[in-house]
Amino acid sequence: MYKNQPEKIKKLSPPWIFMLLLLYGCAVPLNPDCVKESKTYCQPDGIFTSRWYDYYERALSCMEGECYQAALSDLNKTSNQRFEDQRMARTFGMHFIDYFPHRETGLIHYLMGDYDAAKSELELSIQQYPSEKAFFYMDKVRKKIMEREKKAISVPRLILETPIQSEGTDEVWTRENPVIISGKAEDEQYISEITLKGKPVFLETSAQTVTFKEHLKLDQGRHEVDIIARNLRNGEAGHQIIIHVDRCGPLIIVETYDPDIGITGWLYDESGETVLFADGKNIPVPKGKKVPFSVPMKSSMKHIALLARDKLGNETYADINADVTSVLGSAPVLLADAGAVLMFVKSENIKPEIILNMQPDQETVFLENIYIKGKAKGNTIESLTINGTPVLNQTGHVIFFNYFVRLEKGKNRVTIRATDKFGNTGIKDILIIRQVPEVFKMKYRYCLAMHPFDNMTDDRNQIAKYGLFQNIFLKQLVALNRFQIMTREKSASPMFEQENLKTPDAALMGNIYKTRSGIEITARLADIRSGEILAIKDAYSEAGDRSALAGMAEKLAEKFHRKFPLMDAAVTEMKEGKLIVTPETWTPEKGDIKMKWPLIIYRQKNQGYNPVREEPSGSDTKMIGDAAIHGMTGENYLVRPDNGQKIEIKEGDRVVTQ
Repeated sequence: MYKNQPEKIKKLSPPWIFMLLLLYGCAVPLNPDCVKESKTYCQPDGIFTSRWYDYYERALSCMEGECYQAALSDLNKTSNQRFEDQRMARTFGMHFIDYFPHRETGLIHYLMGDYDAAKSELELSIQQYPSEKAFFYMDKVRKKIMEREKKAISVPRLILETPIQSEGTDEVWTRENPVIISGKAEDEQYISEITLKGKPVFLETSAQTVTFKEHLKLDQGRHEVDIIARNLRNGEAGHQIIIHVDRCGPLIIVETYDPDIGITGWLYDESGETVLFADGKNIPVPKGKKVPFSVPMKSSMKHIALLARDKLGNETYADINADVTSVLGSAPVLLADAGAVLMFVKSENIKPEIILNMQPDQETVFLENIYIKGKAKGNTIESLTINGTPVLNQTGHVIFFNYFVRLEKGKNRVTIRATDKFGNTGIKDILIIRQVPEVFKMKYRYCLAMHPFDNMTDDRNQIAKYGLFQNIFLKQLVALNRFQIMTREKSASPMFEQENLKTPDAALMGNIYKTRSGIEITARLADIRSGEILAIKDAYSEAGDRSALAGMAEKLAEKFHRKFPLMDAAVTEMKEGKLIVTPETWTPEKGDIKMKWPLIIYRQKNQGYNPVREEPSGSDTKMIGDAAIHGMTGENYLVRPDNGQKIEIKEGDRVVTQ
C-alpha cells in the first residue's frame, strides 16, 4: 500500500509551501512509500540528491517491497542519467556500487509476466556487463517465451569429437593420460546443462551451441562414460561410450622351456590384438585376449628375447634363459632322460619369487606415473596382483609384466603379490618417491590474501550461513591447486597449512547480496601493489540452502581457475630484448592470460634415467629469473625478462605462470 505525503505541509502558509516544495523537489522527489508486512520500502537511506545512485538505491528498495511500478519509474530515471550496467560504478569519492538498472528492469518485467520486455532489457544488460544473475533470468525468460509459443520440446544434437570411436561401435581403446573427451551440443532451445559421468560440465551460460572439453583421469580397465545434454525445456540427448584404458603391456606367460625345441606359453592382453617378436623376428599368433605361442630354438642358443606389443603400442619384454625358468632355492631341476631339457619342479614348499627391473626397493622420480616391469616365477602361479589389482588371467610358471602405476606426490608404496596353486605367496614391496620439480612447487605460485566477504544486506541472521559459503569457497580454491591462499585466521584444517607462504600478491574480497529474488555473490581480485582490479567473478542462486551455496562456491572457484590458468610454455625465439614463448599445455583450457602477469623462467636439468628400468625418471628444474607477459604475436606471447637478469636465456628454456 502507499501512504500520503506528510500532513504538516498543508498547515503552512502558501509562500512557505511553495519554497518547501521547491526545496523538497530538489532533495527528495515525491515518491509514495511502499509498505509490505509492516515494513516500509521505497525510501532513501539518507539525503536524496536526485543523483542516479539515489534513484537506483530507492528502486532496489521498492523491488524488495514488490512495488514494481515505483521501482520501474526510478530505474527509468537512473538509466537516463547513467545508461550502462557496470560493476563497481563510482558514486562519489571512493564509494562504488554494483549498478545494473537494465538487469533489474528485466527482472521486474519477468516477475510481472512481460517476457518480451524482460528479454530486451536482459539482453542489453548482458551486452553491457555480463552477470550470472542476468544469464539466470534470461534462461527463465527464454523458457517462458518458448512455452507461450507452444513449441514442441526439441532433442539436442550431441556430437562427440574425441576420443574417436571404432567404426560402427561405441567403444574406444586408448592409452592416453588423461583421457580427453570433447565435442559440442546444439539446440535452438538452448543447451543449459551437460553432464559427463554424472558430473556437470562447467558452462558459463546456456547457448544454442556449446562446446566442451574435459580431462578424465581414468585408471586401467573398462569405463562406461555417459554424456547427457539438456536444453532449457528439459529435452535431452544422451550418448554412452565404452572407454577401454590400456596402458599396460601384454602378459607373457611361459609354460615350458626346452633349449633343443623351444618355448611355449600364452600371451594375454585385453585388447585382443598382440604381435610377438623373438630376437626381432615376428612370430605369428592368433587374435584374441588369451592366445598360445610357440617359439622354436636351437641347441646353440643360450637365451631368447621376446617382445609382445598390443595394438596401442604397449610393450612387454622378456629375456628368457635357463636361469629365468629354473625353480627357486635349492630345489632340484628335473632333467629329462632324452637330454638337457629343463622342466619345472613342482613343490608345495617353495614361494613364488618376484624380480623387478628396477634398482633396490626404492626410487625417486619426477614423473606423475611410471611402469613397474618384472617377472614372477613359481609353481603354477594362479594369482598376481599389483596394489591389490589383479593382473593375471591365466596360470603359468613364469609371468612377465609391464604395469602402469599412477603416483601421488611424496611416498608411494607399491606391493606385488604372487600366489601359486598350493597357496604359497611371494610378496615384493617397493617405495617410489615422487618429487615435484622445483618451479612447480606451490610456494612459487601467485599468493592471494582472502578477506571475509561483506554482507550487503540488513539480514544479520544470515552471517553464519555466509561464513559457511566462504569456507566452502576456500576449500574449492585450495583443491584446485592453483594459488597460494592466505587467510586472516589460521584454519585448523591441515589442507590450509601451506608452508612458505610468500607476501600476498593480490587481495580476494567479495560482496554478498541477498534480495527477495535470491542470493548474488561477487568476488574481486585486486593487485595489492597497484590496486588494479584483476578480475571480478560472480555466482547467483534463487535458493540459499547449503546445497545452493556449495554449488555457487564451486562455480565461483572454477571461474577464477579458468581466468588464471597455469601456463607452461617454451621459449622459441628471442627478439629485441623480448622472448617469444609458445604455449604447449596449461589447464584447464586456454584462458585469458592477463598482460603483465608474472612468470618464472626456468630450465630443465638433465633428464634422469634408470638403467635397470631402461626408462627416464624425469628431471628437476633450475629457475633462471622472473618475467612478465607484455603482448601477443599471433598465438604466441611476448615476454619481457625483469631487469638484472644474470643467466643467459636460451631457446628451449621455459616459462610458467606464477
